[in-house]
Amino acid sequence: MRKSTRCLTAALVAFSLVAAACGDDDGDDASTADTTATADTTATADTTATADTTATAEDPAAAAQALVDQLRQIPTEIPVKTGITTPAPKKKIAWLACELPSCAEVGEDSQAFADALGWELKTINIKSFEPASGVQQAIDWGADYITITGSPLALFQEQFDAAVAKGIKFAFGYTTEDPQTVDGGIEGLLTTVGDDTSVYTNGERMGSWIIADSKAAANVVMVNIRDFQVLVAEEEGLKAGLAAGCPTCKFEGLPVTLDDLGAGKIPQLVVSYLQENPDTNYVHFAFGGLPTGVSEAIKTAGLSDKVKLTGVDFSAPNLQEVIDGTHSVWTANPKAMALGLMFHACVLDAAGVEFADEREAAKLNTFFVDTPEAAQAILDTGGLQNWTGPKGYIDQFKKLWSVG
Repeated sequence: MRKSTRCLTAALVAFSLVAAACGDDDGDDASTADTTATADTTATADTTATADTTATAEDPAAAAQALVDQLRQIPTEIPVKTGITTPAPKKKIAWLACELPSCAEVGEDSQAFADALGWELKTINIKSFEPASGVQQAIDWGADYITITGSPLALFQEQFDAAVAKGIKFAFGYTTEDPQTVDGGIEGLLTTVGDDTSVYTNGERMGSWIIADSKAAANVVMVNIRDFQVLVAEEEGLKAGLAAGCPTCKFEGLPVTLDDLGAGKIPQLVVSYLQENPDTNYVHFAFGGLPTGVSEAIKTAGLSDKVKLTGVDFSAPNLQEVIDGTHSVWTANPKAMALGLMFHACVLDAAGVEFADEREAAKLNTFFVDTPEAAQAILDTGGLQNWTGPKGYIDQFKKLWSVG
């Protein structure tokens, strides 16, 4: 799969770092769901589950339903086990925070991580498509480690090379570059969490949900900004998942642009597509910021009873629509935990410990939210608009870091 996504021409920036709404910083426990809220959200999810939706001749929806049932469970543990026995030496770490609202969600616990470690943190504001000057600031500050999400390496290759030559190391999130733990990976890159492999898998999993829900009778359109490489990976994963598990299901893409999103054009583009393709019964959105206003536009057009709306990487408005019955399902994307995993890679490096489960950690935890009860349980915690990670996840990191 990774080879195929490499060949796609869509370029730049990150899954889930586009137009998601920003919320309040209430800490990790305040922004995670009470895992006792419903009978379907009490067990630990197997984050290594794969979207095995291979159809059986008798009932292609049955295999999909088994995975869906498993992935309704809210994870209770971070996806990493490698730790250290004594605290890592004090270091300087830079967090390069992009201008997009969801970067606030990624960085919400950055100071908590640094304080737990006793490390010096510098937050540097950057633009996603212009990160080079921010990387240079981190170098000039004397960072030992630099964390950055979304911006592809090609946009700051010169600064990256200069930093690595000085012994500075990097941790990436939501990009497609291979870390040094992968054969042929980039020296000086400790981890890439939430990468294209992870996002592809999430697309496959959503294919399972749609197959099960439709009883293998789905005609899907995916609304996507294909300028973003990892969003293309999600689209490829959804398409592959549907094809593998439901040969009779249909799939089409509806490409849109950042300008379309900013100008509020997505609702009308979706309505127009549905009017021209009346057999469509599922509309999938690549991330939580895309469907703003869509359900109301569909209702006005008299199409509400003809289609279901699904998506990857929910924010609070998406969950409210699940409660209201206007959206059917969303998956979680623990952005704050993603930065914790990036810090974790740096901690292990500082302690001289191999990050043996880096590829497993890079997948990130996820789960389906497809009932009003599950959505309400998350909103009732009063935290950020997304799920930061398993309840108490910062304490889990601290334990691995031997600082708590």
